[in-house]
Amino acid sequence: MLKVNQNKPEPGVVEAAAKVIREGGTVVFPTETVYGLGANALSAEACLKIFSAKRRPADNPLIVHICSIAQLDDICRNVPEEVMDAANRIWPGPVTFLLERSNIVPDIVTAGLPTVAVRMPANPLALAIIEKSGKPIAAPSANIATRPSIVDSSDAIKELSGLVDMILDAGRTYFGIESTIVDVTRKPYVMLRPGVYSPADLEPFLGKIVSDQRSLEGNADFAPLAPGMKYTHYSPDKPLILITDEDLFRKIPQITGMLTLIGTSQMLDGLAGDNISLGDGRNPYEPASNLFKAFRLLEGKSSLAGCIHAVNDQGIGMAVMNRIRKAASMVIGSEDELLRYIDELSSNKR
Repeated sequence: MLKVNQNKPEPGVVEAAAKVIREGGTVVFPTETVYGLGANALSAEACLKIFSAKRRPADNPLIVHICSIAQLDDICRNVPEEVMDAANRIWPGPVTFLLERSNIVPDIVTAGLPTVAVRMPANPLALAIIEKSGKPIAAPSANIATRPSIVDSSDAIKELSGLVDMILDAGRTYFGIESTIVDVTRKPYVMLRPGVYSPADLEPFLGKIVSDQRSLEGNADFAPLAPGMKYTHYSPDKPLILITDEDLFRKIPQITGMLTLIGTSQMLDGLAGDNISLGDGRNPYEPASNLFKAFRLLEGKSSLAGCIHAVNDQGIGMAVMNRIRKAASMVIGSEDELLRYIDELSSNKR
C-alpha cells in the first residue's frame, strides 16, 4: 500500500504503480468515479488476475482506460466521426463508449464480444499511471463481485489486501458513482448503464440516446454488453430494503427500532435512530457520492437491515436509483409488507 495525492501525484508512486502494470500485475487506484482494479488491458494473463481477485464472472466485460485519443485508435476500429468529436469534447470524464474492438484487445477483456468499452478518466493519478505504464489499463470497480463499489481507499485496503499487487491509498473519489456507458456502435445510441451523466447531459454531444431497459430493470436473461448490466451488484452484506412511500419511511422509527434508515439529511430530519445520511438532497451529486459509502457503513450497524428511500430519478438520480434497485433485497411500499419482511428476517436469524 502506498499513500499518494491523487490530484498532484508523487512521481515515485506513479512510476511504482506503472512498473507493476508493465510487469503484468494488478493495481488498485482511484478514478473520478470509484476505485478501479487495473491491469494491462493488452495482456490476457494480467487481466485474468482481475477476474480472480474480484471473483468476477467471465462473461462480464471490463472497461479499458486510456490517457490519449491515440490509444483509442489502437484498441478500436471504425470509430464514428461524431463519436470521435464527442470524445474530444467530453474526455477526460465519466463517460464510457462501447466501440468496435481491434484485434489487439484480448477476448478476456471483452467477454469474447466484438466490442470494447473505453473511457478516459478525469483523475490526474489515473492518467499519470496509464501514461507512464505505456499501456491501456483494464479496470473494473475495485471490489469483490456483487459488493458495493469502493469510493474510499480504506475500504479497498480492507477488501483487497493480499488479493492484488498494489493498493494506492488516495482517500475519497470525487463523484462516487460509476461512469455512464453508451453503445455507439448502432443508432440510436443506447445507454447501457446510467452513470454520472444522464442521456440529457450527453445528447448535445451525441444526438438522441435511448436506454437499455434490461439493464435498468435488472433482467438477468441476456449476455451483458458492458459492466453493470446483468449481475447482482452493489449489495451490502446486510439486507437493504427500498421504501417507495415517503410517509412509510418517516414512520419506520415508530414501527420498529430494528432498522437503520439511509436517506438525505432532509429525509432523516427529526427521525430517531442510528441512521446514515446521504448528505444534502438539494444537491443531487451529494447523495450519489455518498451512496456506496453508506452501504458499507450499514454493514457495521447492529440493525437487522437497512431501509433506503427512493430519490428523484432525474439526472444523476437515474444512476443512484439504478444502483439502489440492484442492491436492494426487497422493494416495499406498505406497512404490512414491511412487518412481514421484518418477521421473515428475524426468523432467519434465529
